[in-house]
Amino acid sequence: MRMSFVVPALLACSAAYAAETQVVPEKVVPATLSVEQPENPKGSKPEAPVIQSVSARVDVRLPNGQTFDIMPDFHFVAPKGNAIVIHREVVESNAPSEVHLNPASVITTPPEAQKMGAVVSGGWRCGPTQYHVTIKAVIMDADGDRSNEVKYTVHCNGG
Repeated sequence: MRMSFVVPALLACSAAYAAETQVVPEKVVPATLSVEQPENPKGSKPEAPVIQSVSARVDVRLPNGQTFDIMPDFHFVAPKGNAIVIHREVVESNAPSEVHLNPASVITTPPEAQKMGAVVSGGWRCGPTQYHVTIKAVIMDADGDRSNEVKYTVHCNGG
């Protein structure tokens, strides 16, 4: 007889315990970008490239399958149509380890498109850590002329 009372009591306790320990999925905080947008931007010379603004796309999947948490888009104009590279440099970061950044990317936009205004894009994978990284970017043309410098900050996982 005693067993009939103990078993239902144990079942009731385990059911109550299971109801109290529900698994709640972690919130995923999307990457964000803050930018010191240029005001009246000018390059190093009158016909040097100019970065007009920076915008961003989140959760980007490229046709080759690569994914990025955030993709900065650098809107620029190159009056001579000869912009060849965007240089990036880390200014500041609170990441727990060294930030690895591709410091230069080739610009392959056709000259006529550059003269009218074009976009060159970056890409960033955050990983699981909460941090931010501030980067400065500049575009150079084939003559060695430099655009204005633009600073932007990638915020990963709420950092």
